[in-house]
Amino acid sequence: MIIERLFKLLKLNIILLLIITGNSFAAEARKISLDSALSIAVKNNHDINASKLNINKSRAMVNEAIGYALPNVSINANFTRNIKIPVMYLPGVFINQPNVDFIGVQFGAKNNYQAMLTVNQVLFNSGVFTGIGTSRIYENASYEMYKASVSKIILSTKKAFYWVLLAKEFWNTMKVSLEKSQDNLKTVSAVFNEGLIPEYDYIRARVGVENLKPLVLQAESGYINSLNSLKMLMAINISDSIEIEGDLKSFIDDLNYSEDELLNKSIQNNYDLKALDIQKNVTEDIITIRKSEYFPTISAFYNYMFNGVSNSFEFQNSQSSSIGINLSLSLFQGLQSSARVEQAKIDYLTLEDRYSQLKDVLRLQIKAAFLQITTSRERMKAQDENVIQAERGYEISRIRYKEGVGSQVEINDADVALTQAKNNRSQSFFDYLSARADLDNLIGNVDNRFFKIIKE
Repeated sequence: MIIERLFKLLKLNIILLLIITGNSFAAEARKISLDSALSIAVKNNHDINASKLNINKSRAMVNEAIGYALPNVSINANFTRNIKIPVMYLPGVFINQPNVDFIGVQFGAKNNYQAMLTVNQVLFNSGVFTGIGTSRIYENASYEMYKASVSKIILSTKKAFYWVLLAKEFWNTMKVSLEKSQDNLKTVSAVFNEGLIPEYDYIRARVGVENLKPLVLQAESGYINSLNSLKMLMAINISDSIEIEGDLKSFIDDLNYSEDELLNKSIQNNYDLKALDIQKNVTEDIITIRKSEYFPTISAFYNYMFNGVSNSFEFQNSQSSSIGINLSLSLFQGLQSSARVEQAKIDYLTLEDRYSQLKDVLRLQIKAAFLQITTSRERMKAQDENVIQAERGYEISRIRYKEGVGSQVEINDADVALTQAKNNRSQSFFDYLSARADLDNLIGNVDNRFFKIIKE
């Protein structure tokens, strides 16, 4: 009996230990830096995975195009069992019977087999050799499209990461404001209980605390929602506990390029623009391929034949071989070739128009991002000074109240002003970083390690 109780007690302790240990592990959040967030997002994003598959497809297309220029080797074999041997009618004079018009003669045997080896090699075909170059150009285009996908997911992840930091700073600012209001309420309550201040000041202090509580909850909700959005971009489980590292100010850097330099960089390095430019080259080659239908195809061939006949499966065998050159030229295809050439030209003009339009859009986006960075930088300087002044104003309001010359309204107003100043400063940091991320995407400023798949 005693042993049974000890066993139950030991079992209960083990269960409690497992629960406590499990809770400690569950409570430990995974630390996520901006760099690790970008790496995870690039690795798991579905669009990027589709782009990787497109690279593999383009490589297969290159091999296919090369295959058309390589020799084509085939073997054909067949066996025939003649239930009735074919009969061919010959004029009687052929077999010294002039009085008979036609005489039926059996040709062949009951059993026939034939095996043929055929080798064809294209010697000249404009479309085949142009197609090889075109497929390689398309492969390069698929690389640029892959880079564009990576750049876009990096942009989205950066903005989501910065948004989490912004929401976190808003939440921390509201929590600090609530803590100060609660401390102020304690002080006011103690003084009010001594009968040294009017009830109005106590009510104002208490209302100030109650007004801040829902704002803190709202800020916390905003932080959680932004964190979940980042998890979705990283393609990790929403229930996973993560904690991002850093603060907005730590990511602020200097922009060392002029607007004109940024415009030139976007024209040279923007992945979408480069992919579109390569697609133009592909379409231009397709025009050449369509025109090649007017030109002849010259190929060499070699045939080797092995056959045999028999009525009793004791075959009499024979062999033959031949070699030659074949020329094929289409004289008329019902205007199909000219229609295909015209379609290819229209596709090229369409891409050329899209290319020109994208360049104009890039110029506008660069100007907008550059202006946003410039104004955000000025706002950051102004908001830094504004926060210093607001903190000084809050301290003065507290001193005035202690000295009996201020009011609870002044303290509340000063606290609201300080909270707003801090939030405005955080917002200016976010606006700068958001515009900076846009700019990096526009000028193709992406770390090459994110393109590891290309080297692989």
